[in-house]
Amino acid sequence: MDPAKVNHVVNAFFTSLRAEEDRMLETGLTHNNTVEVLRQAVIGLVESNPKRFQQYVKFFEEGCMYLQDESEELPEVDEIGR
Repeated sequence: MDPAKVNHVVNAFFTSLRAEEDRMLETGLTHNNTVEVLRQAVIGLVESNPKRFQQYVKFFEEGCMYLQDESEELPEVDEIGR
């Protein structure tokens, strides 16, 4: 997968999760700080294990089909790509 495209998709997803009202959570971080920490963690995991990321992409593709009643089964993440 093209790393620039992966970054674009991951960044777009996490940007969409940001809140206008950046409230403090019970964790001691604000909502948007939490989103940023998660974004950085995902980018790091994608870079360190791109094959696993490809499994997740396929899982989400199949998960969308399942949610839209286009498929009767939702495979386990670990079963994808075997």
